[in-house]
Amino acid sequence: MIQKVRVDHSFERERILGDSVRSVAADLRLIDLPDIVTYLKSGQIGSVGALVQASIELSFKPETLKFGHSGDVYLDWGTEPCVSFDMEFHHQAIHVYFRLLLEAEEAGVEITYISFEGESLGPDQNTNRLHDALGEARLN
Repeated sequence: MIQKVRVDHSFERERILGDSVRSVAADLRLIDLPDIVTYLKSGQIGSVGALVQASIELSFKPETLKFGHSGDVYLDWGTEPCVSFDMEFHHQAIHVYFRLLLEAEEAGVEITYISFEGESLGPDQNTNRLHDALGEARLN
């Protein structure tokens, strides 16, 4: 009997994306946390967007990585605060919608949707396309 093995490419794609946006996350951590909390909790999305966009512009070409006009702050007694920003990446016919998660010592990404336009080349090739598109979109 032949067993089918499901290969999940999500972890690899999130790792690639996370590595690519590491400098953006580091730059966002330079912003005072109380300011981010205040802006997000009071609905000042324009202010949040300006801060996030300024961090993006240091590392990515224009119109490739964008703030998705939403974010949240998780504050509970006895735990580290966590800030999330909805983000979008669009380049070379690849569209990724994801959350950038920031904590005091760690950062991560969670892909919520990804699409690859054009002929489907298979999951491995699409993962390589994502890697190449992110590399091409970076300024450094």
